[in-house]
Amino acid sequence: MKKLLFALSLGLSCLTSCNERRSELGSATSAGSQPEAPDSTALAPEPVPACTTTAPLLLPPEQAVADTSLRNYLQHLHEAVQTQDAPQLQALLDPGIRTSFGGTGGWDAFSRQWHPENATSEIWLLLDNLLRLRGGYMAGGNQKLYALPYVYSNWPDSLDAFTHVAVTRAGAILREQPAANAAAVCSLDRIILQADYSKSYPQGEAAARKEWWYVQTPDGQLSGYIHHTDMHSPVGYRAIFNQDAQGRWRMTALVAGD
Repeated sequence: MKKLLFALSLGLSCLTSCNERRSELGSATSAGSQPEAPDSTALAPEPVPACTTTAPLLLPPEQAVADTSLRNYLQHLHEAVQTQDAPQLQALLDPGIRTSFGGTGGWDAFSRQWHPENATSEIWLLLDNLLRLRGGYMAGGNQKLYALPYVYSNWPDSLDAFTHVAVTRAGAILREQPAANAAAVCSLDRIILQADYSKSYPQGEAAARKEWWYVQTPDGQLSGYIHHTDMHSPVGYRAIFNQDAQGRWRMTALVAGD
């Protein structure tokens, strides 16, 4: 049960994201007056040194998808997500798409779980995040089996997927406490870290999801908290795509867990 909670909470962690704050400086100056120059040092963030660690890297793919049919399919999926077009999404899914490891599947099960007819459905945030992270072909080089995100498709077999997570944004901040204004330890590269569910925040098995994950490097030299939007788990939500005998791509599974 603890493993299942770990997996589901990590998978759902990709569903929320931080909104960037934007501001505009007004310039209502009178005729002949000069606008004041902004203080360039007042709001300058303090530099955060890069973490020094031997933790393994897990980098996203550098090259675009070479297969034209797959690339076109992913573009159509992206368009459906951006326009929140439920009928178009349904057309891109396999009729028997798996939604869990319990044998359930198909559009009806998918629709009951995600309610894609609603513009506020979390399915749009989830798929947008998976597409943004990009993916890769599964182990063995099967060119008819593709998965999003790369954290799942490229995960090294030597590391336990239930106790590790991948940093998915270069420059993500490792903090001393689970708060955005907490002191920074250092900035992270796209590395793999150990994660401790029990120390993550909010604490307790009843927490629906973790906002801040307690992580540490494999050697234990660095530890702290990372925001859920800057990481992903290999057992979190992933989308699986298959190419059929006619060369058509379809999403055949959207699942989390082992």
